[in-house]
Amino acid sequence: MKKLLFISLLSIFTTLNQQELFAQVCQTRQLDPRIDSFLKMIGYEDLTLEQLRLLPIEQLKFAGPPPVTYPEGDVKRIKITADSIPVLVFNPSRARNLPIIINYHGGGFISPLLPALEHSLWEEAKTFNAIVFAIDYRVAPEHRFPAAVNDSYNAFKWIAQHGSKLGGDTSRIALLGNSAGANLVAVTAQKAKKEGLSGKIKLQIMNGLPIDLRPQHMEASASYQENATGYFQTKAACYFSVETYAPGQYNNPEVSPILTKDLSGLPPAVIINAEFDPLRDDGALYAAALRKSGVKVWDKCFAGQIHCLIGLPPDAAELKEYAAIVKTAMRESFPK
Repeated sequence: MKKLLFISLLSIFTTLNQQELFAQVCQTRQLDPRIDSFLKMIGYEDLTLEQLRLLPIEQLKFAGPPPVTYPEGDVKRIKITADSIPVLVFNPSRARNLPIIINYHGGGFISPLLPALEHSLWEEAKTFNAIVFAIDYRVAPEHRFPAAVNDSYNAFKWIAQHGSKLGGDTSRIALLGNSAGANLVAVTAQKAKKEGLSGKIKLQIMNGLPIDLRPQHMEASASYQENATGYFQTKAACYFSVETYAPGQYNNPEVSPILTKDLSGLPPAVIINAEFDPLRDDGALYAAALRKSGVKVWDKCFAGQIHCLIGLPPDAAELKEYAAIVKTAMRESFPK
């Protein structure tokens, strides 16, 4: 009888909605003290949607910390495709036949690839012993959707064809994106599948993923309501980014890629979430949808953390765990 009860309970547990299970694991509601100190140190203050709309767009585009130096010889600055898309190629080891990581930066579809991000891209290349191609895609409001999508996808196709000339192994390509860049990773992988090119992408890595940009989803999502204010990435900032980037296009699967009906056959995925991120449940939603479609997923929600694990010290255990997850996924997804 006890055995039958255990089996029955196990059956009920395993059929529960994966998003609900995911949320339970990451619902401490205790902000990491290091993050609390970080937010106080930078003098963080929430802005309403009305305040964001009134700010000069340049003030939002170029906000961020000062750049950190690294060896300039470790990067090549090139322009690719007929659109002259700027790409930074980081190869600190100066080796050849390295895995390729195509990086799509964050910034709400508004900020370009800022100098302040370059050191982290250089570190990314060292951490994963890879060549990092960082795509400086066009941003809004000067270039609204689909400019960022077109640049992201065309850059992927160019690198898949020409990456070996710059020292990369085009049989081991991963797409990696943070925040808005994570959305572009999901869209690029889906476009590649439609064109029969998804086999060229061995892994997609998405951190702080906005997967559904429809206003009605933002109003229905628990994490958007719980983390609307107070934790760096706000609900208002998400609204502002979406209305600036893709006004009236929210139901387009290339804006809200969760709306794509068939997700089968997409590359394996790493999805990283943070408890105090409005976008937390978006990542959980896409992880569950991919798994349901038979796609291999490694996902992790970091309790106590904010959007894209911002604010952690470089030696934080959480960042080491994130790197370990990605390394495992690369090892298991790349051809031997």
